Amino acid sequence: MNLHKGCTIGRENRGKREGVPSVGDNVAVGINATVIGNIHIGNDVMIAPNSFVNFDVPDHSIVIGNPGVIHHRDDAIKGYIGFCVK
Repeated sequence: MNLHKGCTIGRENRGKREGVPSVGDNVAVGINATVIGNIHIGNDVMIAPNSFVNFDVPDHSIVIGNPGVIHHRDDAIKGYIGFCVK
């Protein structure tokens, strides 16, 4: 996982998403992005800067915006994490 400055990976204390995120392999979280709650972030996922994610994200995806929107993309983190083993 590659976490950039100011990002938040956090717990939700009540409601249907109470808990913490689980994060797959080869995930990049951009500057000031927020990922909260009992959600699953798949493998090969890029969460763009300033995005807000409180929902499950499937493998091979890019999440952009607030609220976040999922876009499928093979090799989503290509160029962001240089040490990935595929």
